[in-house]
Amino acid sequence: MNQLCRHFGDCGGCRFQDVEYCQQLINKENLVKELIEKNNFALEIRKIHSYQKFFYRNKMEFSFSGAQGSVLCGLYSGSKDRRLVNLEECLLFSKDIGKILNVVRAFGNQKGFSVFNKYSHRGFLRNLIVRETKFTAQTMVAIVTTSEQDLNSSEFVEAILNLDLEKPVVSIFWIKNDSWSDAVVFEKKELIFGQPFIQEELDGLFFNIGVDSFFQVNPQGIKELYQTIRKEAALDKEKRVLDLFCGVGSIGIFLAKEAEHVFGVELHQPIVEAAIINAENNKVGNITFFAEDTRRFLNLKAQGYKNIDCIVLNPPRSGLSKKIIRAVLRLEPAVIFYSSCNPKSMMDDLSGLVGEYDLDFIEPFDFFPHTPHLECLVKMKRNRPKG
Repeated sequence: MNQLCRHFGDCGGCRFQDVEYCQQLINKENLVKELIEKNNFALEIRKIHSYQKFFYRNKMEFSFSGAQGSVLCGLYSGSKDRRLVNLEECLLFSKDIGKILNVVRAFGNQKGFSVFNKYSHRGFLRNLIVRETKFTAQTMVAIVTTSEQDLNSSEFVEAILNLDLEKPVVSIFWIKNDSWSDAVVFEKKELIFGQPFIQEELDGLFFNIGVDSFFQVNPQGIKELYQTIRKEAALDKEKRVLDLFCGVGSIGIFLAKEAEHVFGVELHQPIVEAAIINAENNKVGNITFFAEDTRRFLNLKAQGYKNIDCIVLNPPRSGLSKKIIRAVLRLEPAVIFYSSCNPKSMMDDLSGLVGEYDLDFIEPFDFFPHTPHLECLVKMKRNRPKG
C-alpha cells in the first residue's frame, strides 16, 4: 500500500494515493490506448515512464484563508464546499514545506495580517509560492499580497532564513497583486533576499527559473522527455528546429548543440529574456528567441521557416487553435514533436495534422503520480512531397 499523506481525502491536491502505483501506471496506459482507439489512430504506443512517487514537484502555489479567526495556508479541498485545508505536509512536493508553511502562518498571525477576500476584494495575504530544485537543492519563496498593508520584509526574510531546511532558501520575493483575479498576477515583483532565480541542472545543462517562469513540474521526467526528443530528432549541423511555446528555452537548448540552428517562440518578454540568459549560461550560440504570440509569428514570419526540418510543440493544456494547426501545416516540416500534459486536447489537435503526417509513436511520461494528469510525447512524420 502507498504511503498516505495525513491530509489525503481532505486536501484536493491529489486523488490516487490509496491506489498502488503500479495500478496507477496501468490505468494511465489504458487511458492512452482508449484515446488512440477512439480516434482510430495508427501508431506505436510505447511503455509509460515512471519516476519517484513522492516529492517530485518543483513548484506549489498555496492560498491563505482567515476563516477560523487566524491565518491558514494550504490548498482547497476536493469537496464541494471548497474550504481551505491548512496543510502540515505535502508528499508530492517537498520535505521542507511543513516548516515553511508553519513559519509563514505564525508570522501572519504575529503581525495581525488580514487575508484577502475574493468577494469584498479587501485584505492583505493572498498566496504563497514555493519552488525548489531537485538536482541542485535550492528553494525560492514568494509571498503574494495586496498593497493594503506592509509586509515588514526584513522580518519576514529573517523568519524564513532561520528555518533548518534540507534545501536552503536562496531567493525570497514579495509579489503585490491588487487584481480581482483569483490567479496570481505579478503586478509588482520585489526581490527581498538573495538571487532573482533558482538554478536547476538537467543533463549537464543549467537553467535559471524565475518566480514567474514556466518550467515543467517534474525535473526527473523533464530530463528523460528532452533526451527522448533529442534522440528521436536525429539532428545534425544541417538541420533547423522551430520550438513553439518555448518558455525559458529548455527544449531548444537541449537540441541546439546537435542542430544547425534553433528558433524559439514565446509570448512573454521577461520569459524570453530568461531563455536568452539560459542559452548564454550554457554557451549555446546557435539559438534565437522571439517574444511573440505564436499565431502572429506563424502568420507574419512563416515564410522564412518553410520546409524547416523539425517543429517542437509544447502548448498550454488547452492545446492548439485551428489557425495555429493550419499555419504549422503550411510550413511543411519534415518532423513534428508534440508534447502535452493534456492527452485529450492533444488527440483533438492530432486529428488536424494526420492528413499530411503519419503518427510514428506516442510515449507517456508519468510526471504526476497520484493525480489523473499525464504527459505524452508524439512524433509525426510528413507523408507527402513538399509543395
